[in-house]
Amino acid sequence: MRFILLIITFLCINFASFCQRLIEGKVLSGDDKQPLPGVSIGIEGTTRGTISDANGDFQLEVKDSDKALAFSFVGYKPTIVQLTGQNRLEVTLQPDVMNLDEVVVIGYGTVNKSDLTGAVSSLKSADLTKVPALNPMQALQGRLAGVQVSSSSGAPGAAPVVRIRGVGTFNNSAPIYVVDGMILDDINFLNSADIKSVEVLKDASATVIYGSRGANGVIIITTKQGNAGNKETPTVFEVNSEYSLQTLQRKIDLLKGREFAQVVNDFKPGTYNNVDALPNTDWQDLVFKQAPLQNFNVSASGSSSKIQYYVGVGYFNQEGIIPNSSFERLTVKINNTFKLTDRIRLGNNMNIAPTRQQNTNSGVVFAAYRAWPTLAPYQVNDGYTEVPGVGNPLADLEYTTNNFSKGLRTLSNTYLEVDLPKGFSFKTSYNFDFQYNKNDNFVPVFFVSAQQQNSLSTLSKRTSDEVNWLWENILNYKKTIGKHRIDALSGYTMQNSSSEFTQLGARNIIRDSQDFWYLNNNNFSSVENGVDLNRNFSMISFLGRANYVFNDRYLVTVSFRRDGSSKFSENNRYANFYSLALGWNLIEEEFIKKMNVFSNLKIRGSWGGIGNEKITYRDRFSSVSNGLNTVFNGTLQPGSSFGGLGNPNLKWETTYQLNVGLEAGFFDDRLAIEIDYFNRRTEGILIPLSVPGHLGNAGAQVTFNAGQVTNRGLEVNVKYDGNVGGLGYKVGGNTTFIQNEVNTVSGDVGVGNFLRGGNVFGAFVTLSTPGSPIGSFFGYQTNGVFQNAAELAAYPRDSQAGVGDLRFADTNNDGKITPEDRVVLGSPIPTFLYGFNLELNFRNFDLSADFQGEGGAKIYNAKATIRPDLYNFEASVIDRWRGEGTSNTEPRATQGGYNFLPSNRFIQDASFFRLRTLSLGYSFPKTLASKAGMRVARIYIRSTNLFTLTQFTGYSPEIASENVTDNRVDRGSYPVAIIYSVGLNISF
Repeated sequence: MRFILLIITFLCINFASFCQRLIEGKVLSGDDKQPLPGVSIGIEGTTRGTISDANGDFQLEVKDSDKALAFSFVGYKPTIVQLTGQNRLEVTLQPDVMNLDEVVVIGYGTVNKSDLTGAVSSLKSADLTKVPALNPMQALQGRLAGVQVSSSSGAPGAAPVVRIRGVGTFNNSAPIYVVDGMILDDINFLNSADIKSVEVLKDASATVIYGSRGANGVIIITTKQGNAGNKETPTVFEVNSEYSLQTLQRKIDLLKGREFAQVVNDFKPGTYNNVDALPNTDWQDLVFKQAPLQNFNVSASGSSSKIQYYVGVGYFNQEGIIPNSSFERLTVKINNTFKLTDRIRLGNNMNIAPTRQQNTNSGVVFAAYRAWPTLAPYQVNDGYTEVPGVGNPLADLEYTTNNFSKGLRTLSNTYLEVDLPKGFSFKTSYNFDFQYNKNDNFVPVFFVSAQQQNSLSTLSKRTSDEVNWLWENILNYKKTIGKHRIDALSGYTMQNSSSEFTQLGARNIIRDSQDFWYLNNNNFSSVENGVDLNRNFSMISFLGRANYVFNDRYLVTVSFRRDGSSKFSENNRYANFYSLALGWNLIEEEFIKKMNVFSNLKIRGSWGGIGNEKITYRDRFSSVSNGLNTVFNGTLQPGSSFGGLGNPNLKWETTYQLNVGLEAGFFDDRLAIEIDYFNRRTEGILIPLSVPGHLGNAGAQVTFNAGQVTNRGLEVNVKYDGNVGGLGYKVGGNTTFIQNEVNTVSGDVGVGNFLRGGNVFGAFVTLSTPGSPIGSFFGYQTNGVFQNAAELAAYPRDSQAGVGDLRFADTNNDGKITPEDRVVLGSPIPTFLYGFNLELNFRNFDLSADFQGEGGAKIYNAKATIRPDLYNFEASVIDRWRGEGTSNTEPRATQGGYNFLPSNRFIQDASFFRLRTLSLGYSFPKTLASKAGMRVARIYIRSTNLFTLTQFTGYSPEIASENVTDNRVDRGSYPVAIIYSVGLNISF
């Protein structure tokens, strides 16, 4: 009997296995017949299922007892397909007009785009990995209206400078970042491959929920999670591998050896007797090299009925196009959500990112620019040749680039969500951010020349750490009553930040090897020591927001936040921030529907006040300086004295912003247009200003609420999706017109109505004054070249001017040239930004191109100005004045002096048009990929920064600085490179 039962069991098991079969299929969109990736496919009545891949394909094992498959995808109607024995399916999902709305992430929640009253722009994960970059924000260049992303440097590890709707303050004008709920100032630690979406909040309605920190805009980053839902989905593995080669975009056109000798002979006759026999050294060719960049990412994601999980590991390694510069980063991303009960969820989002960086000498680029081309780089005995004025840049690369940094960044967000009765839910989260950095900088003993040497080896060791925590408690309420929909929240948050910095120095290190870079009693140098403690910064906040929608037509959003910060004294510690926004979904009105023109039409408007408090907590305190030793009664005694004046009356900056927007869709939203007008005025700007010396401040600066700035502009965003004969295409474009103006600059203690900046070798070249943009360039306006002695005698001139020199305009008409004749010469802030992109898909091929550009800005070519020594020249000097009538723009050749004073001679147009990315990819057919056990397999080639059209004579016109009064001043910055990449995307 037992034997018979075993036989029956065996037959049943095998019968069940024979009754299973593999179904393959493709899911298409009903509006344009394009493949739909990420569609959830489940077997009705079970927890078994799968999702469609990037080509819309899927595979699923079913049993004969399975009756139907359920297909669901956001924005499309759920579809049930009966199983009638077929093994191949082609399923078309129809758009659901009611649910087609994109879900937009906003502060402390999400909202359907049709219900959105604020100005919010979004970018999804696929667009963030189009650029091989350290920082995810570099992928935003030219992609979103109102957002300017500029390179601060092309050096490995350099973070971009981000501006949203212009520059609204003299203080820190960068936006804040919110990564999975944690409020941060930078995201250099974050891997683009781990990001699901980026939302940029721009107007008051969107940003006021972040109160004192939202004035410069908010960038919300949501990282990837496992598939949501109650069904079990298989683990999906993704592997993305990319190898790139970087090269210099273009060289600066400098004088060659023979040309340099001829120019020098003009003002130093006889210096070079045989100009044809001189060396012709191209220092740029010697300094800049091709360099590799590697980017590898592996992730696994999935879910069960109780758990969602995502794990990602990334490795980024960039060598610089200048030797001895590099950046290496490892990222680990772990996201989990645990469904404890049907109403309670526990989650954790964690980032771990160790880094290692080698920093090149910042003066190498400057030295390569100014080094004489008539000098060979090496002496006959293989030593380095002396290069007057700037030193030999190759020697700098060998001796002054032993500068290494190591860092560790960890970010953790742990939260608990509870669904409460009657539409309420509660979320409490604890966010922890820890940063640790260590730097070793060693300079060995070396000698190239009397100017370029180090007689005693030096070692500097620096360590810093920063700890931030944020505890947030949010109560949500969502309710639909007939035609009324309410989505409201209230919350209480607490945050604390502390940091510490220590520096120690040593001299006369025994050996050059890094193994011997240590400090002891024999080499300790007290001169190089320092400690900085920045503790006790804390903030508490109360916040609330209510969204009300009536009949899907009329929208109202009210937001409020009250912040209290320890950066301000008790009298000014708390401030209130608020906004009101209204919207009208015209597409829901019958008279609009009857037109049969629009598929979407909405107008919206908002107004509110947001804050900014990006100063140190010490700005309100007067300080004491230590280490002031003096001789008392014949003995050296340690001492302290008054160090600087604080301002206990500081209060928040406040930005008031008006926004009016229009959204329109045509042809079932294939064509979508979005237009926003904004007027943004910042008052009470926190500015460090100089005060009279009799106050005992010894020339230092004191922070005041001392300025007002306005940014106003127009944003336009257009996109179109279509399909012609199997060719799918997407075209998008955006442009931003913006006007920046300083309204007032004034302080409490006689500081005048201007703010200087842009220190170039002791000369200030920017001025912020009422009626002009922040950080405008300032100097003399040229008016030709003195052609002869008679003209020199008849025209107002500086006493240094001679025939062949520049004529400066007498702008105040007082008959002489004085510093009072200096005027505003242009602005570093562009008046318009633009970008457009194109995507083509045909069969298994895809092609995409992204373009960006800026216009209306100027750049100051500072590296060509002050010349205390003889340096090389840019090629424009070839057209110099050499006698009457030879030139009225380029003055006679001189080693330095009068012609190199700050003037419009060194102001250049910073407008540019750039092919940001160009990519061609091929996806292997599903049948071929599946034979190798893969769901998706795609290879591609790509170029980044392939060409840039600009009139600027330097390396890159987009040079930017976090210091808004020192913006677009080119002192010889590290160039941005062209990048050629080849990559592979695999999913299985």
